[in-house]
Parts: sequence; structure tokens; C-alpha cells
Amino acid sequence: MAVESDRVHAILAVLAEPTRFRIIETLAIRPHTVGEVAAVLGALQPQTTKHLQALEAAGVVRIHRLGRRKLASLNRAVLDEVADWLGGLSTATPDDVALARYADAVAATEARISDEPGGHATVLRFRRTIPAPPAQVWEAWTDPRLLAQWWAPPHFEVERSQLDATPAGRVELRLREADGARYASAGTVSAAEPGRRLEFTLAPLGPDGEPLFDAVHELTLSGRTRCRLELTIRVADADAGIAPMIAGLEPGWTQLLDALAEVVARPA
Repeated sequence: MAVESDRVHAILAVLAEPTRFRIIETLAIRPHTVGEVAAVLGALQPQTTKHLQALEAAGVVRIHRLGRRKLASLNRAVLDEVADWLGGLSTATPDDVALARYADAVAATEARISDEPGGHATVLRFRRTIPAPPAQVWEAWTDPRLLAQWWAPPHFEVERSQLDATPAGRVELRLREADGARYASAGTVSAAEPGRRLEFTLAPLGPDGEPLFDAVHELTLSGRTRCRLELTIRVADADAGIAPMIAGLEPGWTQLLDALAEVVARPA
């Protein structure tokens, strides 16, 4: 049976004491008598016995009483279980992967922008094949109820989402994070061909309500029973101050399109 979290905490607390950790390292080589452990530590035997008793109580050491001798050995099975538990903490989650990709993207974007003092144009292209007709995918983009189900990164709540798929139609997205922080983006539809093509601006808003940069999004849908989706995003005249936001577009839209595919695949 695997070690429970509380049990692991108790074991780690015992091992955190430097002398006990040295005992564990010593017993990892081979079993030792209590006297041998005391000699390695350069400590008195009564003190060593107390440390061994604490380790025994935690379950990581066994004391074998062989006549007049007391032999200490590691309970390696328990240490294996603790190692497995700790190993589970080191497994990267999708959020860890996304955050690492974002950090790399920020560094790359800042480097590109710094090489072009007058500003930098960024173009991102995404392609997906979704096992649903284009009309169904179009609905997920334009129906506010469906839009709210995918148009937010993980751990964000959509407070308002709107994409009015008509020329000069309003595009709006308002998100809230778990700590209460709110983020708003807005734009305008410039072209719309129902079920086929959509072009709109969308950019995060600053404290004054003005867009922080210009970003044009062009969406095209094609196919019959399977939708071929292409999304191109063009950001003009970006500067170093907004590099983190520009860098976030690629990992952000990757997550959004994953969520879009999941929403479209759900039974009606």
C-alpha cells in the first residue's frame, strides 16, 4: 500500500534532522550495529540510540535484536514508497508545460523586438482539423453560450463573451481569474462570410479602455464533414513593453483551439 501524504510528511520531518540523515546514509551502505553507528557519528551510544528509535518509529529503520547485539538496517520498502510519492510531484502537468512554453516565447519575442527598435510585426498561424462540419464550428465561434465554454485559458472564468459575426459587429471578452483579477479584450468584426470566413480585431484593453496593440484575426473554415480551420493573427508595431502579451498569443490560442475542439465534439 502506498504511503499516505501525512505519513510522508512525518517521515520527512524525521529525516530533516542532520544526524538522522547521516544515519540513513550510513545504513544505506549496509546494516550496522548501534555501536558502529555511534562510532561513525562520533557520538555517545545513548544519543545514537535515541536517534535510531525516532527513525524506527517513523518506519524507515528496523532494529534487529540478535542476542546481546542490536543491528540497525534500512526499511528500504518504505523509502521506495516515499521516493515514488516525491517522484509524483516532479511530473509536469499541462499547466507547467504551458507556462514553460510561455516563458520561452516571451524571451524569444523580447529578443526579436529589441533587434528592431522601430517596432516589430508578429504573424501567428494555427491550423486544425476538427471532426465536425464547418457550420458546427462556426456556431461555436458565434453562439455566446458555446463561445463562453471555450474562449478562456484554463483557470479563468468567462464573465462575458460576444462575437457579433456581422461587419462592424462587436467583439468582447471579459475574464476573471481565481484571485478576482479581471481582464478585458475588445475589437470589431471587419468581414464575415457565415460558415466560411471571419476577420476581426481583438486586443487586450489597458486601464484607460484603449487597446494595448493592434491585432487582426482572420479565421477560415473549409471542408464538409471535417472542418479545416485556419487562424492567422497579425500584430503590428509591437514594442518591448508588450512583449509578454504578444508572446502569450501562441500558447494561449493553442489552448483555446484545444478547448474549441472539445466543445464541438460534445453531444448536442
